[in-house]
Amino acid sequence: MLNVVSRANRLIDVLARWMTRCAGWLFVLCALFVTFDVLARKFLGFSSQSTTELSGYMLGVGIAWGLSGALEARTHVRIDILVQKVRPRYRGYLHWLALASLAVFAGFLVYGAWHTTLESWDFRATDNSLLKTPLVIPQGLWLFGIGVFGAMVMLRVLEVALLLPGRNIEAIELLTGPRSYVEEADEALEAIGSAQHLKK
Repeated sequence: MLNVVSRANRLIDVLARWMTRCAGWLFVLCALFVTFDVLARKFLGFSSQSTTELSGYMLGVGIAWGLSGALEARTHVRIDILVQKVRPRYRGYLHWLALASLAVFAGFLVYGAWHTTLESWDFRATDNSLLKTPLVIPQGLWLFGIGVFGAMVMLRVLEVALLLPGRNIEAIELLTGPRSYVEEADEALEAIGSAQHLKK
């Protein structure tokens, strides 16, 4: 059972990393679009007249698609002062509790996103811009991102629960614990190395 859940988690991790890249490029595209629209309005005398709507869609979808990647990279904000003080044999249960709480929150997000998207589909709702974009398109992308995040949290809850009897705290913390200063330092050094390689 543990092997099956672990493989499912690794597959959804790959999807999460791909979605995070898409989210990053979407933020870049959003910045370029807003910049162009502002400059065009100032110097060329025209505007898309849909800046607010389109940039809002990009930000909303980008955030939703980045949630899973942040969970996979263990970069969600956590208050872990107490966790570090607890003995390793009990620490895993606190990690599981944190994940279970996140799963409840994710469940509410998925439920709300599903009903919002379904309502827009039923009423064939569009936005108020000149584009008259069917709201089901950005909301559907938003729902997909939140849905993947919810599925990812549930899989991690299950995997940690299966790891708890073996008291494998290293595997649990590698999966869901806060990042160590060593990991963050390694990431910073890797980023510096990549930047220097690009300069060459």
